[in-house]
Order: sequence, then structure tokens, then C-alpha cells
Amino acid sequence: MGGRRHGAVQERRVPVEFGGDPVVWSAWLYYEEGLTQNDIAQRLGISRASVNNLLQTARDTGVVTIAVAPRHLQTVELSQAVTARYGIAECLVVPGVDGRRTLHERIGHAGARLLAGQLRPDDVLGVAWGRTVSALAEAMPQVDRPGMSVVQVMGSAVGSERFTAELCTSTLAGRVRGRCIYLHAPGIVSRPEVKAVLMAEPALIEQFRIIAACNRIVFGVGSMQSISIASDGGYLLTAREANPAIARGAVASLAGRFIDAKGRLVPCSFDDRLIGITPDAIRAVPDRLCVAAGPDKVLPIRAVLAGGYITSLVTDEATAQALLSQP
Repeated sequence: MGGRRHGAVQERRVPVEFGGDPVVWSAWLYYEEGLTQNDIAQRLGISRASVNNLLQTARDTGVVTIAVAPRHLQTVELSQAVTARYGIAECLVVPGVDGRRTLHERIGHAGARLLAGQLRPDDVLGVAWGRTVSALAEAMPQVDRPGMSVVQVMGSAVGSERFTAELCTSTLAGRVRGRCIYLHAPGIVSRPEVKAVLMAEPALIEQFRIIAACNRIVFGVGSMQSISIASDGGYLLTAREANPAIARGAVASLAGRFIDAKGRLVPCSFDDRLIGITPDAIRAVPDRLCVAAGPDKVLPIRAVLAGGYITSLVTDEATAQALLSQP
């Protein structure tokens, strides 16, 4: 290929190790050194259009071959396998640890990219709380959907400011420039009678009407192996309250309520004191995005999959493999 002339490129501009060939040189600068086409145009003294032609020639003649890395193909295969195994619409599998971000952040970033591509101007998006949902909200790109409503689906709580339902909801609403609708009630009250009074209030009746109108929802799932996230959210769940449910087969918490391995509700002493969306109401939402990953989330994710609560899942490579390896 040496000695070919392309446009006005002078051979003296091309280093000798590239045989005087501007096709090979431009391909090296673009694919190996990461220069932009404008940078290459200045380096070679030609137009950007000529650089584009050189790069196309490099692809056409085999100087450059483009292939998907096997590592990424593996995650695609895992995504397809999880989708087929559990009968969901889609699964996004994030590759192994990159060493720069936490697992929650990595799953949140991937979930944000997926959700950003799904949102439509008139959507009503329900938002739960949790570390990964918070990471998703913070990673959400600016996507202008001024006609959207972003709705808090679980009651307010006193807890870590980073993971509250209010913050997750307001952050997402800000990213899409949509209407933010808070749920003006505690997440858990002291007595069932208090809940009954609050639920009869016209304001709460209207807010739950809006929650019922959600066509999308984003949520995480809690593990019974650790109740820390429940405490972070302000629900102040104790081992004394959780252990009876575990003894009856609870493997996960979903919207503050416990479910078993088949996704069935496991009654708990505080169910009639919780104010927020129920698992059945989650299942009634058309598009349901779950963001969760980690060794302690394998059983919970399988439970929400078994219960039909998920249409889209974002998880990591190790969790996906575990989901496929278990019967």
C-alpha cells in the first residue's frame, strides 16, 4: 500500500514507519491515539472530509477491522439469556468491576442510560428509593420531557438524605424538567388507625390516583440478609420485626413489604401502617425497571422476577451469571 497518494497529503507528513501511506497513518491517529478527525486534518494539512475518506478507505481495504470485544459479547449473551430465562422484555448487564465506581453507581449509570432512552413526553414515572435508585437519579442525563410527571410512590421518611424517596424523585424530575409530585405522608405511621385517617384525606386520595396512573416505575429490591437500607430510608426496620417474616419464607423487601421466593406477599406486623405503593400496584404498571446487583441481591431479584414485578432489569455480570446458574 506504500506510496499511495490521497488528496493533497504530502508523504513528508507521514512518518516513515507508516510507509508514507496516509491511510495507515490517519487510521493509527484516529483509532490508536484517539485524535479527532479535525486534529488529523490539521496534522495532515487536509480537510476533515478528506480525513473521513481516508478512514473509510482504511475500513474498506482491511487496514482497520472493527469487531466487538469478546468481553462485551459475553455481557450481551448474558443479557439475552436472562431475558429468555425469566420472560422479561429486556435485561442490561454491566461488565465486571471497573475499579472507579461502586457497584451501586455502575448499575445506576447503566439504568439512567436505559431509562433516558425509554422516556416519552407524557409519561408518568413512579420513583421508589434506595442507593441504586439514587445513583440512577444522579446519573440521569438532561432529557427534556416537560410534559412528564415524576411521582414519589413511597411515603416520606426520616433517614439518610441521600436515599430518600423525595430526593430520588426531585432529582429525576429535575433531569427531565418534568412535574415533580411528592407523596405528602409518612412512609410508616404509629397505628393502623392513623393510616386510615390519612388515606381518607382528599389530597392523599388524589396522590394515589396519580400513582395508579403511572405507566413507568423505577425501583430497587432489598435483601433480607441486611436491613441497613431500610434504616437508611428511614423506615427503621428492626431484626425483631424482620425475623418472623424471614421464618415464614421472606427473601426480599419490595416497596417496604416482604415477599417470598415466588414473589408472594409475606404478611408483616407493620403492613397496615405502611403508606405507599403496594407490590400488586407495582405489577400493574406497564413498564417496570428494577436496578439491583450484588451477591446479596440474587435471591431478591429472582423473587421479583418470579412474582412478575419486572419488565426491565439492570444488573451486573456476576449477578446475571448467578441468576442463570440457580434452578
